[in-house]
Amino acid sequence: MGLLDKQVAIVTGAGQGLGKTIALEFAQEGAAVALLEINAETVKAVEAEIRASGGEARAYPLDITDYDAYAAAVADLLSWKGKIDVLVNNAAIAIYGTILTDTLDAWRKQISVNLEAVYMGSKLVAPHMVEKRYGRIISITSIQGFASSGDCGAYNSAKGAIIAFTKSMAVELGQYNILVNAVAPGFMRTPMSFVNGVDETTTPDFIEWYVNRGKVPLRRTGYPEDVSGTVVFLASSYCRYMTGQLLVVDGGLMSTF
Repeated sequence: MGLLDKQVAIVTGAGQGLGKTIALEFAQEGAAVALLEINAETVKAVEAEIRASGGEARAYPLDITDYDAYAAAVADLLSWKGKIDVLVNNAAIAIYGTILTDTLDAWRKQISVNLEAVYMGSKLVAPHMVEKRYGRIISITSIQGFASSGDCGAYNSAKGAIIAFTKSMAVELGQYNILVNAVAPGFMRTPMSFVNGVDETTTPDFIEWYVNRGKVPLRRTGYPEDVSGTVVFLASSYCRYMTGQLLVVDGGLMSTF
């Protein structure tokens, strides 16, 4: 369709799950995509897949909390394409535990990846967007940013902070025609839906409560493809007067009681 023709985008966590699907759909819509991912094997496979289909992509195997490496990737992308139109802050990790069982090290690791890297990635690209007077910063948060399963406080805290940070950046950067929005997926069948080796979206309890009994009104789990189109919209020219907003993609879960 070409909704992102001639756009240049960065997608973090692009080697699997939602990040991979966003990257593939961006490329299908005409964007050149910088793929940031800690797993070199998976990110190179995504790069190869995009190139095989005629798209433009460049893999950057790196840890997004290594800010020197992140800055080098941004510099290389600017050398390659001359601009950055879109940043998708997607990479995340979850370490399960309650306030009684988790550790400070686990807390800091999750905050570093899930929140601080969102700040640093945005900080690295924002000056270039300001120079062009154009940009889109889209952060993937979660319904757990405003509701909780009760066993991943650091993850939830980071996701909630992303919502507040999105609004702050939207106010700061609006004068430069930079739109900043967030997307909150609900239950998604991705590698992150596996907890202790079990996909939580396939358990009998999940199927009975969320699907059969309609706690999720659409009566199914979500898939990355259910979210990626929303991200494409936010990156496209169809999104012109929306900033500082949170779009919830959860099959209606947060509308029920």
